[in-house]
Amino acid sequence: MPEISNKTVKVDINLIDETFYSSQSENYHLSLQTEPNRLSFCVFDTVVNKYIVLRNYLLNSIDLCALVSECSFIFENDDLLSLKYKSSSHLWISPRFTFVPEHLFDPKERDSYLTFTHGAIDGELILQNHIKTVSMYNIFSCPEALMTLLRLYQPKISFYHQSTPFIESVVAGMSSSGGSGLAVYYYNNWLDIVVVKDNKMLFYNTFQITAPEDSVYYLVGISNLFHIDLPKTKLMYAGDFKHIPPEVAILKNYVERIVECEPPHAVLYSYHIPEAFRKNFINLINMHRCES
Repeated sequence: MPEISNKTVKVDINLIDETFYSSQSENYHLSLQTEPNRLSFCVFDTVVNKYIVLRNYLLNSIDLCALVSECSFIFENDDLLSLKYKSSSHLWISPRFTFVPEHLFDPKERDSYLTFTHGAIDGELILQNHIKTVSMYNIFSCPEALMTLLRLYQPKISFYHQSTPFIESVVAGMSSSGGSGLAVYYYNNWLDIVVVKDNKMLFYNTFQITAPEDSVYYLVGISNLFHIDLPKTKLMYAGDFKHIPPEVAILKNYVERIVECEPPHAVLYSYHIPEAFRKNFINLINMHRCES
């Protein structure tokens, strides 16, 4: 357990397999995830194809400066984050993103794609992910101060937006039901919705929610837009919760086939990391699949 004395930072999950050895870190991949209320990371052993570490910090940041300050404190004191890894990646959680079809993407216009939709924000850098499974470029921004901090400890780190691994996992998960359906990822006060038909993504967007009923409103509206029979359509959901959230409980009145998004089954997991945690951190775990 790392030595943490900062009152605004708390470790609430610390799961380490007995096969983890710091001397072997150059055989491991480090995946990090940052959002306003937490910093999480997991370690994947690339030799045996197994997740062997999951650690989660609860934060109390009220703005970007506080977030970077708390993350800096964690990196300075965490015994695993200072190790040298074979590779590393970071997942930034934010509603600021936009998609551009592969055949329309122009690298010279990348920044304008995002600022046209969301406007410019000082102190943020604009990045891109290529999502091959749906032939799209995902354009998003990340705070420069946070990126500088991460590169200080992991110089070759790659950056991803949360929608990238979620889309990858949803398209794969829909294959068992004819490659069609809807998926929802719940955050504290917003949600991401993706629509897949015949293994192709038709729609993805983020919506702010203030009440559990909001998710029904958005899903019904999107279903009508794409002429989807919602009661008979497969709906996958994910999010950071220990029990079925009220949003999902309400949806069961409208949708017959509701299932949790599943973490990848083609890899191994330490017995210390229960299935519930694998689902709670599904985007963090799936991010490693985006490396290939």
